[in-house]
Amino acid sequence: MHNKKRNGAVLLFILLFSFWMIIASDFHFMEIFTGLLASLMIVLYNFDMVFHKDEATSLRPKSFWAFFILFFILLKEIVVANFHVAKIVLSPKMNIEPGFKKIRQPLKKDFNRALFGNAITLTPGTLTVDMNDEEIIVHGLEIGHIEDLEGSALQKAFIHLEEANHD
Repeated sequence: MHNKKRNGAVLLFILLFSFWMIIASDFHFMEIFTGLLASLMIVLYNFDMVFHKDEATSLRPKSFWAFFILFFILLKEIVVANFHVAKIVLSPKMNIEPGFKKIRQPLKKDFNRALFGNAITLTPGTLTVDMNDEEIIVHGLEIGHIEDLEGSALQKAFIHLEEANHD
Protein backbone atom coordinates (compact mmCIF):
# COMPACT_ATOMS: atom_id res chain seq x y z
CA MET A 1 0.00 0.00 0.00
CA HIS A 2 1.24 3.46 -0.89
CA ASN A 3 2.46 5.46 2.13
CA LYS A 4 0.19 8.45 1.35
CA LYS A 5 -2.83 6.18 1.10
CA ARG A 6 -2.08 4.48 4.41
CA ASN A 7 -1.47 7.80 6.18
CA GLY A 8 -4.69 9.22 4.78
CA ALA A 9 -6.67 6.15 5.81
CA VAL A 10 -5.24 6.27 9.33
CA LEU A 11 -6.01 9.99 9.62
CA LEU A 12 -9.58 9.46 8.39
CA PHE A 13 -10.04 6.60 10.87
CA ILE A 14 -8.77 8.75 13.75
CA LEU A 15 -11.02 11.66 12.77
CA LEU A 16 -14.09 9.45 12.41
CA PHE A 17 -13.47 7.63 15.68
CA SER A 18 -12.76 10.93 17.49
CA PHE A 19 -16.05 12.32 16.20
CA TRP A 20 -17.81 9.15 17.37
CA MET A 21 -16.34 9.53 20.84
CA ILE A 22 -17.38 13.19 21.00
CA ILE A 23 -21.01 12.37 20.24
CA ALA A 24 -21.09 9.11 22.22
CA SER A 25 -23.40 9.17 25.21
CA ASP A 26 -21.54 6.49 27.17
CA PHE A 27 -18.03 5.15 27.23
CA HIS A 28 -18.94 1.51 27.68
CA PHE A 29 -17.15 -1.27 25.85
CA MET A 30 -19.95 -1.78 23.27
CA GLU A 31 -20.14 1.94 22.50
CA ILE A 32 -16.38 2.14 21.91
CA PHE A 33 -16.33 -1.13 19.96
CA THR A 34 -19.21 0.04 17.74
CA GLY A 35 -17.38 3.31 17.05
CA LEU A 36 -14.18 1.50 16.15
CA LEU A 37 -16.02 -0.92 13.89
CA ALA A 38 -18.10 1.78 12.18
CA SER A 39 -15.03 3.98 11.60
CA LEU A 40 -13.07 1.05 10.17
CA MET A 41 -15.93 0.04 7.87
CA ILE A 42 -16.32 3.60 6.56
CA VAL A 43 -12.60 3.85 5.81
CA LEU A 44 -12.54 0.46 4.08
CA TYR A 45 -15.71 1.16 2.08
CA ASN A 46 -14.43 4.53 0.84
CA PHE A 47 -10.77 3.60 0.49
CA ASP A 48 -10.55 3.43 -3.31
CA MET A 49 -12.74 6.47 -3.82
CA VAL A 50 -11.08 8.79 -1.31
CA PHE A 51 -7.53 7.50 -1.48
CA HIS A 52 -7.07 7.12 -5.20
CA LYS A 53 -3.38 7.58 -6.10
CA ASP A 54 -4.06 11.02 -7.63
CA GLU A 55 -6.17 12.13 -4.68
CA ALA A 56 -4.07 10.98 -1.73
CA THR A 57 -3.01 13.77 0.59
CA SER A 58 0.37 14.16 2.20
CA LEU A 59 0.49 14.54 5.94
CA ARG A 60 2.78 17.47 6.48
CA PRO A 61 2.75 20.39 8.90
CA LYS A 62 2.12 22.69 5.94
CA SER A 63 -1.06 20.80 4.97
CA PHE A 64 -2.32 20.71 8.57
CA TRP A 65 -1.78 24.46 8.83
CA ALA A 66 -3.59 25.03 5.51
CA PHE A 67 -6.52 22.90 6.71
CA PHE A 68 -6.60 24.79 10.03
CA ILE A 69 -6.76 28.13 8.21
CA LEU A 70 -9.42 26.80 5.83
CA PHE A 71 -11.55 25.57 8.73
CA PHE A 72 -11.63 28.98 10.40
CA ILE A 73 -12.23 30.85 7.15
CA LEU A 74 -15.16 28.54 6.40
CA LEU A 75 -16.51 29.00 9.92
CA LYS A 76 -16.26 32.79 9.56
CA GLU A 77 -17.98 32.70 6.14
CA ILE A 78 -20.82 30.58 7.54
CA VAL A 79 -21.39 32.98 10.45
CA VAL A 80 -21.25 36.09 8.23
CA ALA A 81 -23.58 34.51 5.66
CA ASN A 82 -26.03 33.53 8.42
CA PHE A 83 -26.31 37.16 9.52
CA HIS A 84 -26.61 38.30 5.91
CA VAL A 85 -29.44 35.83 5.15
CA ALA A 86 -31.17 36.71 8.43
CA LYS A 87 -31.03 40.39 7.47
CA ILE A 88 -32.57 39.59 4.08
CA VAL A 89 -35.31 37.40 5.54
CA LEU A 90 -36.20 39.82 8.34
CA SER A 91 -36.30 42.80 5.98
CA PRO A 92 -39.86 43.90 5.13
CA LYS A 93 -38.95 44.23 1.43
CA MET A 94 -36.90 41.02 1.34
CA ASN A 95 -34.53 42.39 -1.30
CA ILE A 96 -33.29 39.29 -3.04
CA GLU A 97 -32.06 38.73 -6.54
CA PRO A 98 -31.94 34.94 -6.79
CA GLY A 99 -30.19 33.33 -9.70
CA PHE A 100 -27.53 31.07 -11.06
CA LYS A 101 -23.95 32.04 -11.76
CA LYS A 102 -20.93 30.17 -13.07
CA ILE A 103 -17.67 30.65 -11.24
CA ARG A 104 -14.23 29.40 -12.19
CA GLN A 105 -13.18 26.01 -10.81
CA PRO A 106 -9.72 26.68 -9.34
CA LEU A 107 -8.93 23.19 -8.02
CA LYS A 108 -7.33 20.19 -9.73
CA LYS A 109 -8.11 17.26 -7.39
CA ASP A 110 -11.64 15.86 -7.44
CA PHE A 111 -11.70 15.44 -3.67
CA ASN A 112 -10.81 19.11 -3.11
CA ARG A 113 -13.41 20.13 -5.71
CA ALA A 114 -16.06 18.19 -3.84
CA LEU A 115 -15.03 19.80 -0.55
CA PHE A 116 -15.14 23.27 -2.12
CA GLY A 117 -18.60 22.61 -3.60
CA ASN A 118 -19.83 21.40 -0.23
CA ALA A 119 -18.30 24.42 1.51
CA ILE A 120 -20.24 26.70 -0.87
CA THR A 121 -23.43 24.78 -0.06
CA LEU A 122 -22.73 24.98 3.69
CA THR A 123 -22.60 28.75 3.43
CA PRO A 124 -26.18 30.03 3.83
CA GLY A 125 -27.63 31.71 0.78
CA THR A 126 -25.62 29.67 -1.75
CA LEU A 127 -25.98 26.20 -3.20
CA THR A 128 -23.63 24.32 -5.52
CA VAL A 129 -25.83 22.96 -8.29
CA ASP A 130 -23.28 21.46 -10.67
CA MET A 131 -19.56 21.42 -11.28
CA ASN A 132 -17.03 20.20 -13.81
CA ASP A 133 -13.30 20.65 -14.43
CA GLU A 134 -13.61 24.31 -15.44
CA GLU A 135 -16.56 25.78 -13.56
CA ILE A 136 -19.03 25.54 -10.70
CA ILE A 137 -22.67 26.51 -11.11
CA VAL A 138 -23.97 28.12 -7.94
CA HIS A 139 -27.48 29.26 -7.03
CA GLY A 140 -27.77 32.10 -4.60
CA LEU A 141 -30.21 34.47 -3.00
CA GLU A 142 -28.19 37.34 -4.43
CA ILE A 143 -26.17 37.20 -7.64
CA GLY A 144 -23.62 39.62 -6.18
CA HIS A 145 -22.94 37.25 -3.32
CA ILE A 146 -22.13 34.47 -5.81
CA GLU A 147 -19.79 36.76 -7.75
CA ASP A 148 -17.98 37.48 -4.48
CA LEU A 149 -17.02 33.79 -4.25
CA GLU A 150 -14.56 34.24 -7.13
CA GLY A 151 -11.27 35.22 -5.50
CA SER A 152 -12.76 35.05 -1.99
CA ALA A 153 -10.79 34.10 1.09
CA LEU A 154 -12.58 30.75 1.05
CA GLN A 155 -11.53 30.00 -2.53
CA LYS A 156 -7.97 31.10 -1.78
CA ALA A 157 -7.89 28.86 1.31
CA PHE A 158 -8.88 25.85 -0.81
CA ILE A 159 -6.23 26.70 -3.39
CA HIS A 160 -3.66 27.02 -0.59
CA LEU A 161 -4.75 23.65 0.84
CA GLU A 162 -4.30 21.98 -2.55
CA GLU A 163 -0.90 23.61 -3.02
CA ALA A 164 0.17 22.51 0.46
CA ASN A 165 -0.65 18.92 -0.48
CA HIS A 166 1.12 19.05 -3.82
CA ASP A 167 4.29 16.97 -4.10
